[in-house]
Amino acid sequence: MEELSDFKYALDESAIVAITDQKGIIKHVNENFRKISKYSAGELIGQDHRIINSGYHSKEFIKDLWTTIARGKIWKGEMRNRAKDGTIYWVDTTIVPFLNGEGKPYQYVAIRSDITERKKGEEMLTSTLKEISDYKYALDESAIVAITDQNGIITHVNDNFCKISKFSMEELLGQDHRIINSGYHSAEFIKELWTTIAEGRVWKGEMRNRAKDGTIYWVDTTIVPFLSPDGKPYQYVAIRSDVTERKLAEEELKNSNERAVGYIKAMENKNKQLIDFCNIVSHNLRAPLVNISMLVDYLDYAEDEEERLEMQRKIKPVINHLMDVFNELVESIQVQQDTEIASDDIALKEAVDKILVGFSPQIEESGARIHLDFDEVPYVNFPQKYLESALTNLISNSLKYKSPDRKPMIRIASKDINGKVRLSVADNGLGIDVDMHKNNLFKIRKTFHKHKDANGFGLFMTKTQVEAMGGKIWVESQPEKGSTFFIEIEGQTAWKE
Repeated sequence: MEELSDFKYALDESAIVAITDQKGIIKHVNENFRKISKYSAGELIGQDHRIINSGYHSKEFIKDLWTTIARGKIWKGEMRNRAKDGTIYWVDTTIVPFLNGEGKPYQYVAIRSDITERKKGEEMLTSTLKEISDYKYALDESAIVAITDQNGIITHVNDNFCKISKFSMEELLGQDHRIINSGYHSAEFIKELWTTIAEGRVWKGEMRNRAKDGTIYWVDTTIVPFLSPDGKPYQYVAIRSDVTERKLAEEELKNSNERAVGYIKAMENKNKQLIDFCNIVSHNLRAPLVNISMLVDYLDYAEDEEERLEMQRKIKPVINHLMDVFNELVESIQVQQDTEIASDDIALKEAVDKILVGFSPQIEESGARIHLDFDEVPYVNFPQKYLESALTNLISNSLKYKSPDRKPMIRIASKDINGKVRLSVADNGLGIDVDMHKNNLFKIRKTFHKHKDANGFGLFMTKTQVEAMGGKIWVESQPEKGSTFFIEIEGQTAWKE
């Protein structure tokens, strides 16, 4: 009996114990039952277990319990009960039927242990897992998701990734992201991305990718490193959203702005050309027209035939001069309108050698030395007739306005200046006082030295041709030391074989 008493003592100390009769009416509860239920013994004795029913378990659950123990079988399970103050607690329960001589239960002993904290942890874990599952579902529905290992090998992709990349899941798993690399981003861009995530930091940016069928798409990307306990990434989760439409709209807006700027520049250029043309007409045509008007008046008032013939002879050269000026203006206007002229791939040395053949007599007579330097930029893309015309005019001037004190030396070279081709023609001739003539250097009918062949049209036409193709021309010069003319071709870069 003493040993049985010891067992009862041990059970009462370690477990929550209740004894009911065969109908479930409570006959005995121990101290632990009273503590956890917060009922006194007087409140519990004579009641059934509905006094602590939380309403959590289904009717089927309760029915299964009673069916089991009524058959004299032990029932085990977890139950959610409600204490007197309304608090919920969980117990791991074993109900043992005590049988009479006929094998029928005459009482039940319920032995319970408090598992409330464990159940709270399980419920929290279940809630957390559900929340994570919900987040994952929301993420999969709304975003393009890929997971890679620490080496960048793809271990998971969602349906949205497959849809936008047009690769199947089987084609993507085991690959790295080079499978969708468009080649758009620089090596420095990719290096910065990998450096960031390898250091355990989140990377954000926009990427241009290529789908399986070759189409291009843009994604706004966030790459999150998952870190091991030692702080090293063991996998990366890339979350992307499709921003292709926005990027296309931005590109279209940029192109529209560039076209608008181009139109504005074209209009400004046209206005400038119109102003220049008006100035040229006003300045260069007025004098010969006035001369013709005066000679016509003289002709009307001539007193004899001989005087009339003399007036006619004087009118002819004025008219010829007027026609020359008019033809020059027409030619310059044609160049300004000819902006759609095709560009050619020109080998500079071949082009200049061809031009120099036409100046062979002057070069030989003057003892001129010609030096060509096209090593840095041997080729240029530009309308050939304009380039040859410009170089011909500049070489002609270098020979025409040579110094009487020294043999001509002409250096023709090309340079690459920030992607633009800069041609130069330098000589050691008479030079020009740039400060004195800076406002007239490239104007029509302006000359700076006395020479029988000077007409002031060559530099004007060269400037017109160069500017018509978006380039610019200028000169650096000193009297008696020589001149260097520069032609820089806007937007025309050198090409190589």
